[in-house]
Amino acid sequence: MKTIRWGMIGCGDVTEVKSGPGLYKAAHSTLLGVTNRTLAKAESYASRHGVPRVYPDVAALLADPGIDAVYIATPPCEHKALTLQAAAAGKHVYVEKPMAMNHDECKEMIAACQSAGVRLYVAFYRRAMPRFLQVKDWIDQGAIGTLCTVSILQRQKPSPEDLSSETLPWRLHADVAGGGKFLDMGVHVLDILAFWFGPIGEVRGQAGNRGGLYDVEDTVTATWRHANGVTGVGNWCYVGQDDADQVEITGTRGRIAFEFFADSPVRLVTSAGVKEVNIPNPIHVQQPFIQSIVDDLNGLGICPGDTQSAADTSAVTDRILDSFRRKSE
Repeated sequence: MKTIRWGMIGCGDVTEVKSGPGLYKAAHSTLLGVTNRTLAKAESYASRHGVPRVYPDVAALLADPGIDAVYIATPPCEHKALTLQAAAAGKHVYVEKPMAMNHDECKEMIAACQSAGVRLYVAFYRRAMPRFLQVKDWIDQGAIGTLCTVSILQRQKPSPEDLSSETLPWRLHADVAGGGKFLDMGVHVLDILAFWFGPIGEVRGQAGNRGGLYDVEDTVTATWRHANGVTGVGNWCYVGQDDADQVEITGTRGRIAFEFFADSPVRLVTSAGVKEVNIPNPIHVQQPFIQSIVDDLNGLGICPGDTQSAADTSAVTDRILDSFRRKSE
């Protein structure tokens, strides 16, 4: 059994608990080395996480023959260039979501990895998390009959750092993130829906900026249809007075309801009553997905993440945000 030796590019917040530890806690997997734009940050990360190697830059990491795969944990503006560099160096790639700044960049990334003969994975890790697999089991078992509709509501109050241009996070800079919180968070929802119901075909959307706190979108409304006929509607607002997080899947014999981002029970509602299942999230939420990547690379399983589906999700968000982006140019 081969141990997959990872190199990590970027040592930001997401790598502290959500993802980084999964690289060295998954079976037959180890985090061999890290690099970061600020070397001291990489050195601190390596010291705290027991990572043996620190590289002064990306080129040095990619030149190490001991690295089998790289995890790209940088803002989206760097995803394409780093993926192309990693592919050229013969390294498999695991890249954070959103996959890239737009669908065209996603296509370039896929083509480069295919040409280099390396695998490409995108961090839509909820596809491997137990509470989302429970929802999939209910769907696949026909627990709510013929699937009809899915509705999404996400509402958030602005974070304190959103209130000043001096503290605005990179996720709210279009030239760095490609969009706003919808592109950062909404893509997770759209991806898992494609996992459950098949690709999104028809899609219509409107985005706006109602709060005036920053330049990217802060409100989004969209409707769509999946390959299996399920129709969807979503409303996202990131300048609300309070918070809300609701997903509801309706079928001819019941419904499934849950909060997407909260670690709360999932509910199956049918004529037999209400069944609640409480499945706590893993401490390191990306670890099950990372394990599936390691198993996939070792020929022991199949990663539930579909790179083409990840690119398709970027195409969907491009279409939803198209008119807003054109007005902002």
